[in-house]
Amino acid sequence: MTTFSDGLVLGSVAKKLSVARSKSVDIKTVTAGSKKALSTKVLGEEQDGWYVVKRNKYSVRMAKVKPDDRQLEDDVWNLLHKLGFKELNADRNFTIQVGPNAPARQIDVFAKDEETVFIVECTQAQESGSKSIKSLIDKINGMRDGVIKAIHAHYGKQPKLKVKWAIATRNVDWREADKQRAAEAKIAVITEHEIAYYNKLTSYLKGAARYQFLARYLKGEGVEGLEIKVPATKGSMGGVSFYNFLISPFELLKISYISHKATLGNDLETYQRMVKPSRLKSIAAYIDTGGQFPTNIVINFKTKKSNLQFQKMESFENTFFGKLTLPGKYGSAWVIDGQHRLYGFAFSKRGTNHVVPVLAYENLPTRKEMDLFVDINSKQVKVSRSLLNELYATLNFDSDDPTERLEAMYSKIALRLGEVHNSPIKNRVVTSATDKDHYRCLSLTSLTDGCQENHFLGGVSPNVEPGPLSHVSSDAASSIDKAVDTIVGFLDIVAKGVPEHWALGDSKGGFLCTNTGLRALLKLLKEIINFFEGQQHVKAVSMDAEDIVEKVAPYTTPLVEFFKNAAASQIHSFRSRHALGGVTQNCLSMMGIIAESIPEFTNNELKVHLSTRDEAGTNVARDLIVEINSILYDNVLGTLRAHYGVEKDSWWKKGVPEATRERCLINSNRDPDTKEFWQYLSLADYQTIVLFNWTLFEKNYSLGDEGKKADKVRWIGRLNKIRQTTVHPEKGPISKDEVAFVEQIYAFVKAKIAVASRPGAL
Repeated sequence: MTTFSDGLVLGSVAKKLSVARSKSVDIKTVTAGSKKALSTKVLGEEQDGWYVVKRNKYSVRMAKVKPDDRQLEDDVWNLLHKLGFKELNADRNFTIQVGPNAPARQIDVFAKDEETVFIVECTQAQESGSKSIKSLIDKINGMRDGVIKAIHAHYGKQPKLKVKWAIATRNVDWREADKQRAAEAKIAVITEHEIAYYNKLTSYLKGAARYQFLARYLKGEGVEGLEIKVPATKGSMGGVSFYNFLISPFELLKISYISHKATLGNDLETYQRMVKPSRLKSIAAYIDTGGQFPTNIVINFKTKKSNLQFQKMESFENTFFGKLTLPGKYGSAWVIDGQHRLYGFAFSKRGTNHVVPVLAYENLPTRKEMDLFVDINSKQVKVSRSLLNELYATLNFDSDDPTERLEAMYSKIALRLGEVHNSPIKNRVVTSATDKDHYRCLSLTSLTDGCQENHFLGGVSPNVEPGPLSHVSSDAASSIDKAVDTIVGFLDIVAKGVPEHWALGDSKGGFLCTNTGLRALLKLLKEIINFFEGQQHVKAVSMDAEDIVEKVAPYTTPLVEFFKNAAASQIHSFRSRHALGGVTQNCLSMMGIIAESIPEFTNNELKVHLSTRDEAGTNVARDLIVEINSILYDNVLGTLRAHYGVEKDSWWKKGVPEATRERCLINSNRDPDTKEFWQYLSLADYQTIVLFNWTLFEKNYSLGDEGKKADKVRWIGRLNKIRQTTVHPEKGPISKDEVAFVEQIYAFVKAKIAVASRPGAL
């Protein structure tokens, strides 16, 4: 058997060996002194499982499918070789001597790079199913210390290599108990899915994929060889520290990452969209011809403060110069900007002597980090804003920060709502890989905000407090499942109740399956849950999704019936409300519809909303505004004519701002009827004209003695907004306060402005 000292290969030998180990069959050539003897030999080999690949005159090339256990070992070995581990075991007979009297330990796969050693034990099953891995875990625990000591004795301790153990499996469904044992022993688990994933990732990132591999399996573990020191300047802004320094791109690659999504398929999609091989190659070519990058690569160190040490040497006001010790951990720096510049060095042949400038933040708060990431990248062609939301949504699922973790859970709910097969909004959420249209019109950000603002999974104060859709166990995955199932069940009632309307999306006449529509529905779901919890003395957190949907369903029926028969003007009324205030108003309108059929369904907010509506007063206000508008028209034009004169329409040219005149001209040209330009003035224009001629109008148009002149005529703008509602019945009645305001302004206008318009009053 080969030993530690002579059983390793590297360089061209390893490359040649990888060709043979990458095949799914063993190949050999059979020869003999005669054709008869050759035929006899071939027959014997065929009985042993070999088959003929090619017959030559004096030899036969034969192949045999590798045994499953050796195939898995070869697949793992080849993956580590492709990832860039330089030194590997030559074959499966490799052993390490752990002591003078102890038996040598056989190792399935051994791979070493500059800072780490990966030791992998492999096991597989003929058919997919459960299999105990306990004995293999015990075996590793039994030989771990001796093997690590032998490695350090062989390679030295400056720096001390990080040794990581792993178990690779194929067709094995890991039992939860074994997963827990492996985690406690810090043994990485590599399944056939991870092998396939990292093989694909190497095609996008080449050798840089190794650092993503190590970041995944060495998460949170210190690596002595990564603790490098660089000269740096340190500053702070808004309580956040930042550093500027120069570093080898290859050293930076070791601690950087772009994505750490829990789902490997999603993770690979992120890399495919965030870094383009064609661009990486062009950047590598630029580097190889002597090109330099003057702009910073921007990163955020997401690590404990003790892992980022700054030794101050000099200071100038609020800036310090010193020595920065980088975290000795893979995957500790998230790349905010400069992904292509950094990963392009992995494709470069001559970039070993380069350094790159870096702007590094230290634990930039989640919201600031997201804002900076989106602000930088969404304004460049390389990354869409939608992808940034998807990417950031899942970066923090395993975060130690409960706020970050909860935000990631809400984002995962939004993603799942657009993906699960039974969701009424499946394929209707716009992602970075899809384009928006009238049918696919829902925003991932809006869905996430809708779930978060209603606290379906609770909040943080200071720890995560469960919400109505949290699982009673508080398990994150179970809570996400429950929330998705509940929301899907609720939306399904609406979608099946009004299928034609639901299919419209944001086309003309559609509302419910739009961003504002869904936000209102999600808020309504929360209000219904709050109501039945209070009425029936139950807690949704203790119920499963099916039971919650069953209790919600009766309150949904009146809403479905309303939208079945809703007039176009009523739909338009819902669609005309925007932003968060519009969502609240739409939800209250929906609650009012339900309350008409189920009178006991109410809360304080709905009571206030209904009590402020004044339908009769709206009709009165509409008539008063018409009269007010007529008085203002006569007074404003009369005052300007009296002051500037009417010759050659001097009053129009001197008394009306140019922008207002131009807009009236445009409207006149569009109108087939022949009218004077000033007949296109609107109520809002009088505010502009009054301010433009303040000395003429101050006395009669000032409402109140305090404030600037703009404040004194702000009443015209508010009146105009109320007018827009009164002339569009579909927008609903105005409030009692608004009716009272119109009546107040009417009295003011009649008393001061109408009087001033009378002959001889000016």
